[in-house]
Amino acid sequence: MAAQGIDVHAHGIPRTLLTEIDRRGDRYGGMAVEQGASGPVVILPGAKRLRPLAAKMLDFDSRIAWLDERGLSHQVVSPWLDMQGHELDTPAGAAWAEVLNDTLAEACANSSGRLIPLATIPFGDAAASVREMERCAKDLGLTGAMVSTNPGSTNLWDEALDELWTAAEDLGQVIVLHPPVLGATSALPDGAEFGNLWHRLVDTTLVATRLILNGVLDRHPKLRLVLVHGGGFLPYQAGRLDRSYAIGTHPQSAIGDKAPSDYIGRFHYDTCVMQPPAIRLLADVAGLDKVVLGSDYPFPIGDQDPVGSVRSCRFNDPEIEQVLRGNAARLLSL
Repeated sequence: MAAQGIDVHAHGIPRTLLTEIDRRGDRYGGMAVEQGASGPVVILPGAKRLRPLAAKMLDFDSRIAWLDERGLSHQVVSPWLDMQGHELDTPAGAAWAEVLNDTLAEACANSSGRLIPLATIPFGDAAASVREMERCAKDLGLTGAMVSTNPGSTNLWDEALDELWTAAEDLGQVIVLHPPVLGATSALPDGAEFGNLWHRLVDTTLVATRLILNGVLDRHPKLRLVLVHGGGFLPYQAGRLDRSYAIGTHPQSAIGDKAPSDYIGRFHYDTCVMQPPAIRLLADVAGLDKVVLGSDYPFPIGDQDPVGSVRSCRFNDPEIEQVLRGNAARLLSL
């Protein structure tokens, strides 16, 4: 029987979350919901309007049919980055993360285990971050969290977050790193045209590089990290990073005599790069055991046939099974 894929990169927002905003928006800093022509629009404190929520983002029944049509047995459902609430003040952000996690877990609960929710972690208070991770793991049974590469003013490589990463190690939580709409590269020109195309990939590359160079992966050897969109540019330009490190561009105290490329295999990478030759290159550079299936559902820029993309890579049958299913099943302890 052909292997069925496990999609580790997808997004969803439960409709019940919009009801919660209508009921108790003041608890979350004054959130509100308006019905727009293209879907509901969430308004954050300060009157910041998010992009309309597409019907596919809100419909947890239709995504099951989408999985069936594409030969996928499971899908990891992560919160839409726009809705993670890192713009909120610390108390409101913690309350928002809690209700977002509760509603997402509930929305996935009726899928016979096929939809696997990931948590949102609040930032700004390290103790609150740890508490929510522990609650999600122990009370909700979640296997990990989707973490923005740029969660507000927090830098993921700061030593202040060591307690959070230690908790993730101890709890066996998988951390999927995903760039937000507004990251470090938002200051670059042509954002409207190239922001979602290229700038987000740079954000991922920058943060993964900082995690390496600042010694986070050395301090937390059991931390399980996934980089979406094939890891941005990191796997493919690791030689340039090594050279930059070797000539002294970066301080060498954190990782010593090791090369930055020695850490490429510490990450997992999804296949959402759209071209089979790029997936093969990713497997060659990072290792076949570090490549997991990813669609970026329901976004149009995602891979509409992720299983087909892997099957077109000229892997042999065991390698296909490993990328479609085996690596993710091991990572997620399925």
